[in-house]
Amino acid sequence: MSPPTQSHIRKIIAILRKTHPDAKQALHFSTPLELLVALILAAQARDDLVNAVTADLFKKYRTAADWTRLKEEDVRRINFYRNKTKSIRAAAAVLVEKFNGNVPDNLDDLLTLPGVGRKTANIILGDGFGRSAIGVDTHVLRLSQRLGLSKNTNPDKVEADLVPLVPPDDAVAFCHLLQFHGRRICTAKNPDCPHCPLNHLCPKIGVES
Repeated sequence: MSPPTQSHIRKIIAILRKTHPDAKQALHFSTPLELLVALILAAQARDDLVNAVTADLFKKYRTAADWTRLKEEDVRRINFYRNKTKSIRAAAAVLVEKFNGNVPDNLDDLLTLPGVGRKTANIILGDGFGRSAIGVDTHVLRLSQRLGLSKNTNPDKVEADLVPLVPPDDAVAFCHLLQFHGRRICTAKNPDCPHCPLNHLCPKIGVES
């Protein structure tokens, strides 16, 4: 199998755009701060449940200072709500103390926020600020391996493999497309390879026949 190229990635993106024209960030938000909160809440939680909870939260809590006073009872429907409440309060406190209440727009500063790892930081950069960034979640990780785009299992290394391959202008869309494809067709168990539009391009690495 030859090494993947940017031309190969462009073919994958073009096919997936036709297959999933609705692919986008599944979490609802209108500001980088709201996206930060939604992403912390979304860890090991369903996006639709997070959206249902944040629909009320975002009316009640508007500034970073507001989020430092987040009440546990307002996020009780989300699993691990106690720890997530602490993370949101702590991240908001750092925003107030160090960033004038604003979410920073660079990776290094984002990584100083409690509850924010590299994946979350990249999603904020990409979806929140429109930057070229690749947030490697479970779907991006799995599909990158199956498609032969990365041999790594570490998300940070997968990101490093993808950055030179994915055209910068398509980086955010590429992640959304892999996420939707991973939910709908290339699922963790029993992927629907016979009906996959990438079947002819995919070496199916790690897929049990």
